[in-house]
Amino acid sequence: MQSPIADLTTETRATSGDIPPPLVGASTTIVGNSMYVFGGRLVASRQMTNHLYILDLSTLVWERHIAPPDSDPAPLPRYFHSANIYGNSIVLFGGMSNARRNSATTQGLCTLDDLCLFDLDTLCWRYPTVTPSIYTPQARYAHLAVCSHDRLIVIGGQDMLNQYINEINIFDLKQMTWIQGGPVDQQYGAYRSVAFCPLSSSQGQSPLWPPSDKQSTDLPVCIYSNYNFADVTRDLQSCRPLQEHPVKFTNHSDDMKGSQLPPGLRFPSGHLLGHHMIMTGTLLTPTHRSFHLWALNLANLVWVRVDTGTILAQGSWNRGILHREQQKFYVIGNRHRDLLEDYNHRQINFEHVAIVDLEAFGIYTHPDQTCAPIAQELGLSMMNEPGMADMEMVSTDQKAIPINSTILAQRWQYFARLIENQSIHNKRLQFTESYTVTLAFLQYLYTDHLMTAQQHQPTVLSRLLLLAHMFDMPRLMQLTTHALHQILTITTAHMVYETAALTGRTALQIRALRVMINTRKLLQQQQQQQQQQQNGPQQRLMSPNQSLASPTSTNSHGGTGSTPSAATSGMVYSPSFQNSIMMDDNASTVNGYPAMNMSPTNTNMRHMDARRPSHVHSVSPTQYDDPASPYPSSMQHQQHHYHMQQQQPQHHHLHAPSASLSPHQHHQSPTMMPLSPTVDRSHGSYRF
Repeated sequence: MQSPIADLTTETRATSGDIPPPLVGASTTIVGNSMYVFGGRLVASRQMTNHLYILDLSTLVWERHIAPPDSDPAPLPRYFHSANIYGNSIVLFGGMSNARRNSATTQGLCTLDDLCLFDLDTLCWRYPTVTPSIYTPQARYAHLAVCSHDRLIVIGGQDMLNQYINEINIFDLKQMTWIQGGPVDQQYGAYRSVAFCPLSSSQGQSPLWPPSDKQSTDLPVCIYSNYNFADVTRDLQSCRPLQEHPVKFTNHSDDMKGSQLPPGLRFPSGHLLGHHMIMTGTLLTPTHRSFHLWALNLANLVWVRVDTGTILAQGSWNRGILHREQQKFYVIGNRHRDLLEDYNHRQINFEHVAIVDLEAFGIYTHPDQTCAPIAQELGLSMMNEPGMADMEMVSTDQKAIPINSTILAQRWQYFARLIENQSIHNKRLQFTESYTVTLAFLQYLYTDHLMTAQQHQPTVLSRLLLLAHMFDMPRLMQLTTHALHQILTITTAHMVYETAALTGRTALQIRALRVMINTRKLLQQQQQQQQQQQNGPQQRLMSPNQSLASPTSTNSHGGTGSTPSAATSGMVYSPSFQNSIMMDDNASTVNGYPAMNMSPTNTNMRHMDARRPSHVHSVSPTQYDDPASPYPSSMQHQQHHYHMQQQQPQHHHLHAPSASLSPHQHHQSPTMMPLSPTVDRSHGSYRF
């Protein structure tokens, strides 16, 4: 049974209005506060459509869009096309459509190679004038497409004969022309693969973007695939299509690891948020039917499962879309229907929306730098110049710190109002915090960042978050919340939970609560194991059927197993132990399936890669490396007087352990694997 805490991260709501009918192969996109659903094939009548539906995410009311009179005509009806966000437009490409009259194509259908834009400002369709090019791609459907650096990159897909198209094509969205094309040596399609380009913040910080390429303006294109669902194979490749001719792929499959690895997901979708690639898709086995969310940390290629509890394990949830501004994930479907039945028809439902708070799993956009590091150092230097101060701030322990009122008024509106109302007397401001917290607060006001080791002390961070909440300072609240996510460990969980509860940071509160609950679970398992070790000798003495020298004990299934040794009886704060605490609500599951033995002394066994041995590094609780954090790090917390030189927190990278595959993944019905997104293997015919 799933832990109830997982249900705190996800809510389900019903939609209303002009709800789209059940569709096959429609595109779903979120821009701003709206979700756009275009095209698809009607399940009921099997007719293609080019209708556009818009969901207001504030009210969850659907509206069928009618283009204004000055709009170009809507694109041809289609399905299994691609829809990507570019600036203030949605870019549509390809798909399968109805063939023109007198066409000899199969069953009156054809694949497309056209490109159309939907203007999000005017809500009009427009067709750009595409310059003829020798790189114009072959018509296709069920392909991969990703936008990056003013370019649309189209990969793979299938033709009308359901043959994979092994090529990659690049369209320049500024020049409106196809600028490059070439072969690829693998088969890629929407049924089993996702494509993404790492964000610029990953430059030099990810295995997918080597440090030597830090100055490059060309982002790598990455493709994750899962196939052979009965015995799932996970494949991660990257390439540099604008730099390499022909395109060469680098294999990162062996670098992926984690306490859990994703099972085979059908029709996966990939989305980038912060330093994570979020992958979703449908899991279908003879014993499991559910919609899964997983996150790949691009800094260390560690997988973690986004456990949504029981909500997405019931009903029919069909498609996931990221809302980047809200840092939430929207999953559309129908909570009353059967997932397997809908999947057999490739059906997408729109009656309900499940909303997942990704920050509760440590997945969010990190605060941006508002100024260069040298400017931050300059701000700290100004604090050390008494000649630039015109006031004093006095802490509760009666220590005075010289301040510049102009600088403080720029970033602290409450202080600006005090100056405007002339509420400060004798140029001395009494502050309600200790000297340490007051100094850290002033360091933020002078730099607009949390950059010193003193500011990253857990108790100081908690007080800074309370101050940000009290004085309504969004920037400081964002910085301190991020820092508290980073320092969240077994030892700091209680303090982080209380601070988050007082300041309304629900996601941080839930994440801290998960740490406390899972810590207690694993400690209870350890105590039970120690009791079994102590009672073991007495049980062997009382048993007439066992030798006193026997090193084995009878298990619940009538077999024998080794008695745990004293060396494994103590609690070891290894990365595997910490990771299970941070990410797993149900510590007795692997990849969503029941695990065979998940006691604390056996957790390291979960982190073995099938292809090579794992290396487990033991760390202390204060050096915990969270796989959901973008960069494994441990802060050196030191006291510094503000007149002394400030230092950046030191980062220490640890190798995250790898994982074993679940034995339950080997039980898969071969009839569930179609030839293509639109073919039913059992009938050998099109399912349009």
